[in-house]
Parts: sequence; structure tokens; C-alpha cells
Amino acid sequence: MPRSHRLTPAILHALKYFDAAARNLSFTRAADELHVTQGAISQQIRGLEDQIGVKLFQRLAKGISLSYEGERLHKVVKQILAELEAEIQAIQPQSPNRHLIIRSSPSFCMMWLMPRLNRFSRLYPNVEIRLKGEMFGMPVAQMNAEAIDALVVYGRPGNDEGLEAVPLMAEFLLPVASPAYIEKNGAITELTDFVDHTLLHDDSPWEGAPPYAEWEEWVRGVTDGKRGKVEKLGKRGNLYNLAQLATNAALLGQGVSIARTALVLEELESAQLMPVHPVCVKSASAYFLLLNPGTMGRESIETFKEWLHEECAEFEKRRNAVLQKIATVRS
Repeated sequence: MPRSHRLTPAILHALKYFDAAARNLSFTRAADELHVTQGAISQQIRGLEDQIGVKLFQRLAKGISLSYEGERLHKVVKQILAELEAEIQAIQPQSPNRHLIIRSSPSFCMMWLMPRLNRFSRLYPNVEIRLKGEMFGMPVAQMNAEAIDALVVYGRPGNDEGLEAVPLMAEFLLPVASPAYIEKNGAITELTDFVDHTLLHDDSPWEGAPPYAEWEEWVRGVTDGKRGKVEKLGKRGNLYNLAQLATNAALLGQGVSIARTALVLEELESAQLMPVHPVCVKSASAYFLLLNPGTMGRESIETFKEWLHEECAEFEKRRNAVLQKIATVRS
């Protein structure tokens, strides 16, 4: 008996389950996202496959992958869902009191953004900020699913599915340690001196970064790419999954942190942390505000965007003045 090609209510209902499973490549994670059981996901996918007459997933020994037909269908479903979410948000009544859901990395949230949000609240008391500290970015469809208005990310974002990327500020890398650590372990006058010190690393400074990535970037800047044996000196030490943890370890005198200066400027100003080498290197990564297409033109998000841009500009002036006093800056 031929199958119907119409978009039946059952097919339309199953598509959200298909989208979640396709994005996560896991029935378990899809179930967690939609707050249903794994069995419900499997049942919806089987029903969808039966109705349209093709297998959408390949069941592997470890996990699942999309079939060719599944890839084709998900490309269309993802685009349609994103457009629907954006249009629903666009036609909703505009209100200056509407809350904003902002997502950023835990370290940037705690060490840079949160201390400044009091100032935003005083200036714009009718805009309610809901801040989520989570690693890395997300596609538009997931932003819509979680009602995320904007992402503040550190990295090198490209054209990510129509997200507007607003440049915020540059970043500079500098090896730092506590005064007590430097007094106990001695100054670093040559790059080879690093071999005698414990290095502290954020093992995932941006999405997809390999371990020791910031050390390697700093060494390239200091040596103009002529690393030789020096590069290997930094591929050792303690790894942390948050920059904040590496910074705290440095404050506790546990070693030398390859620090992002936006996250340690207050500690440098108060001399809780000090440069252990007098060269500061501009990172190839920077901070960006990524806007959900559905937020375009909304008064509250435009207000936040302008405020954040101004905060970053003022911070860069202050940071530049500090760095000029304590280090040689290389772009």
C-alpha cells in the first residue's frame, strides 16, 4: 500500500523529536532536552520512518548517525524551525520589561560580566537579565529551543547560521603568578626558565582548542614563530576546564598561569598577580556578542548590545594603560 506524502499531524508532531535526536546524535540527550523518556524518542522516530518510508538514522555499535536521507531532511527541518521561532518572537508584543537570557562561558560570566551587571541594572531597571554560565556557543535552533537571546563568546566565530556577530574586544595573553610564588621560585629571565616552573592552563579556552593552546599562541608571539624546543616547555603542567580555576591556582601560589588579561586585570592592578615574563601577546581569538536572529530590533536587546559595547570600550582603555606599564605588548 503506498504511503501518503501529506504532512499528517503525526509527522509534524514527530519532527521536533527528530530534530532533537539529529542535533544531539543521541536519543538519550534528545530525551533529556525534551523532558521525555528515551523510549518516547525511539517510538516517534520509528513512527516517522515508517510513515515516510526511509531510515533516518543508522544505528551504530556506539550511538547513532544520520543516514543520507536523514541529513537531507534535518537540513530543511532545522531551517524551518529556526525561521518559525524567529517569526514567533518577532510578532510578539514589544515590551521594555521583557527579560533577556544571556549565555556565556562560566569564567567570563564570573570574572568579567557579573561585576558589571549592577551598573546595567541601575541604568536600565526595567530590563531583567537572566545569565547562564555555560561553555561555548550553540546553533540557532538550540538557542530558540532554550529561548537564548544572545551569546557572549570567546573565539573566532564565522558565519554561524545567520547569527549576527558583534565584535566586543580583543584579548591579550600574559604569564602571571602570585608575588609569593615568584619570591619563592625566582624570576623568569629566559624562556627556557619555564622548564623549572609549574604551568597552569585552561584546557579549553575556545571551542575546539587543543590542550596548551594558549601557551603555544603566547610562545609564537614572543618568538615570532621560531619556537624550536621552547614550544615543548609549555606542553606540561596542570590543566583545568575553566580559566577561573587556573587563575585561582595562580593566586594560591601553585604555579604560572597563561592568563587572559581581561579576566585578571583587577588582580594585576592590585598586584595579587604579577607578570613573570615582560611580553604580552595579542590573541587571535576575541570576544563577540552573537545575537539570535529573532531578537533583531527588540528594544531590550539593542539596549544591552549598546551598553556591553560601551563597557568593553572603556575596559580596553583601562587595560591598555595597565599593560603599557607592566609589559611589552605584541600584536
